[in-house]
Amino acid sequence: MLGETEAGSRARARLRESRAARRLRRMAKRVFLSEPAQRINDLVEGLRQRAALRHWQKTGRSLPPPHVVKQRTVRAYAGRFALSTLVETGTYLGAMIKATRDTFARVYSIELDPQLYERARKRFAEPGRVSILHGDSGEVLPRLLADLREPCLFWLDAHHSGMVTARGRLESPVMQELRAILDHPLEGHVVLIDDAQAFVGRGGYPTIAELRAVVAIRRPDWVCEVEEGIIRLHARPRPT
Repeated sequence: MLGETEAGSRARARLRESRAARRLRRMAKRVFLSEPAQRINDLVEGLRQRAALRHWQKTGRSLPPPHVVKQRTVRAYAGRFALSTLVETGTYLGAMIKATRDTFARVYSIELDPQLYERARKRFAEPGRVSILHGDSGEVLPRLLADLREPCLFWLDAHHSGMVTARGRLESPVMQELRAILDHPLEGHVVLIDDAQAFVGRGGYPTIAELRAVVAIRRPDWVCEVEEGIIRLHARPRPT
């Protein structure tokens, strides 16, 4: 009986701790997403990214690269493949939209967290130009693909990464997203996937070898390259 009582007490204590942790996360999220906090973030973001880039270059370009490198890569691939539509999964604070919206004629960004979605919608949405979509990207992206009529650049970065972001049915929906893109009938899509270092077969991620195998089956004419922490998928260039 005493053991059962002690076990029950420990269970109740864990439940109280869990509730307290959830309250703390909600409070921290409200503070982080508040207008004053985000105004400060906007003011210092440029300086922070320049400092992060210098540090990354001086320390051997370790992973992950700073966001400015990822944004530069998206712009470079848009130019290389003459793509005018960006489809992003994982809007978060909208840094990729802000950095690349002048590069693309059309931008779609999918966000699962309701607060992040609403914030991005108010800040970035432009009818006919920038669309912020709400929901699990593993489910929303296939519906969006059904309406697309031209090749797109896909930036896949939707995953749970701490107290501010949301977690969907899967820790990472990347394979759902990728299969939907690979099975889409349009030719000419380019896929860039963030956080290549996370592809180790855990947390909802396949290994790089497993991802390559999926691509080889569905798109045997595509290449799969990994550089600067970004997985790069596109049709193999035709010989000139």
